[in-house]
Amino acid sequence: MNKRIRHLLGDELWYLEIKLILFNSSKFVLLDEPYTGLSPIMTELVNELIKENSKTKGIIISDHNYLEVMKISSKLVLINGGKAHYIKEKAELIEKGYLNNSAFL
Repeated sequence: MNKRIRHLLGDELWYLEIKLILFNSSKFVLLDEPYTGLSPIMTELVNELIKENSKTKGIIISDHNYLEVMKISSKLVLINGGKAHYIKEKAELIEKGYLNNSAFL
């Protein structure tokens, strides 16, 4: 992406914001809904950024795009009904009421 900021499209600008957040000097970052509005290509670029930066800092992701979150996470916690549930596989999201059975179709 060799564009001036004013020429960036919506998902390109969002990607830049995420990149700036991830490349700051903090030891932990919280990404709230980082996949919202991203094209599939930008989603993959964001995942690469997250993977790269997770080697040197803690990253907490809050997002409803559970498939992307599950792809890149080392630990998954579902907060549902005021309780934290540690998740190891997609079936547990159904057990905890986050997904219905059709999610496996």
